[in-house]
Amino acid sequence: VTSQFEQHFRSVLDFPLGSTRMIRPGAMINLLGSEGEVGTARYEGLEAVMQEEAAYVHLYGKAETKPNRKMGHITVTGDSIDSAKEKAQRIKACFRIVAH
Repeated sequence: VTSQFEQHFRSVLDFPLGSTRMIRPGAMINLLGSEGEVGTARYEGLEAVMQEEAAYVHLYGKAETKPNRKMGHITVTGDSIDSAKEKAQRIKACFRIVAH
């Protein structure tokens, strides 16, 4: 219910922490540069991911990719943890960061 950013804000200001009750099950996919790819980043499969319901793309604005460099993440939610995991696996299979 309370985001990590709000929790941080509350803790720094010595306010009571907010509820950590889950709203919906979710999963996160780290977006890492592909092996052997160095150069200007290109996101393959981005349009397909953006068509998925309850999938949220967070790109960090890094222009250059290299192997295993964290370029962003995608969060997904589902009605159950199993459905969220299945969606995350499907998205991970169709998304790739390459250099062009």
